[in-house]
Amino acid sequence: MADQVTTPAVTDTPAFGDADRGSRLIEPGLIVRGLTKAYGRHSVLNALDLSISTATLAAVVGSNGAGKSTLLGCIAGALRHEGSIRFGGSPLRAIPGQMSYLPQRIRLPGGATVDEVLALFRALAGPAPDRASAPDGFVPAGQRRIAELSGGQAQRVALAGALFGAPRLVLLDEPHANLDDPAKDSLRDMLAAHRDAGATILVASPAAFDLLANADLVVRVEAGQVVYHGPAPAFLASLPVTIWVDLESSGSAADIAGIGLVTRTRIAGRWAALECREQDVSMVLDNLVDRGIGIDRIRVAGPGGGDLSAPPPDNTREAMP
Repeated sequence: MADQVTTPAVTDTPAFGDADRGSRLIEPGLIVRGLTKAYGRHSVLNALDLSISTATLAAVVGSNGAGKSTLLGCIAGALRHEGSIRFGGSPLRAIPGQMSYLPQRIRLPGGATVDEVLALFRALAGPAPDRASAPDGFVPAGQRRIAELSGGQAQRVALAGALFGAPRLVLLDEPHANLDDPAKDSLRDMLAAHRDAGATILVASPAAFDLLANADLVVRVEAGQVVYHGPAPAFLASLPVTIWVDLESSGSAADIAGIGLVTRTRIAGRWAALECREQDVSMVLDNLVDRGIGIDRIRVAGPGGGDLSAPPPDNTREAMP
């Protein structure tokens, strides 16, 4: 499970940039120390520490209520908090054009047109030229009113506006909500352009799957603390995967009993669901084949695996021989 991964120590010294982006030293980025936020007696963030270099796209993941949105809101200055937040070596201040923050729930004025809303975002972004432009078709027609748009269309308007200009710090809370796959691809391209230009980007999401293609860092938050701070591939390898085995044709639960590296097993009708870590999938499949279970009886779902009490979900893939 992800919480079994050793969390690297968070230091005051920012990391160097990836070799793919040259050998230059990355300037000090975002440094959070002792960040604490409570609502009455309910504590959300508990002396949280975090360090993220510039020119980094960080996926902030965690379960609902873990503190992801509160973390971004505190960094953005939208929430009062205890602790310190520094950016670029200085106390973080909300300077127009330097920070872009899009909360999870934003209510655009329904009576305004798309062009009017984008003009407001443009004014907030300042005079700097745009690093990234939304592709054709990403933003609905300018004369349409916000109230006429679907949830996904309104989200695209907000994202296009939030990514105007040349912000040094970008904070997006669950930006993939209501987006179809082409829009997600466009968003990834725009974020990559900002990251490659030196921006520090935090994107909160319940899971990192939509970000792993170009995320440099995964920060997992649980119970108001950072429990994982490291590269995306290692995070993915720690996630649970479900291997489904068809027991209907000459099979029984005894066929899959006692297989090593399996953390949970459930029977759902004709299917046996075996949960393991992504990095252990190949060995579990080898074990199944060694027991005489044909590859045509095996499906793999994950990472994430789905509900082990139900038959295989639609996103399963055939096991490779």
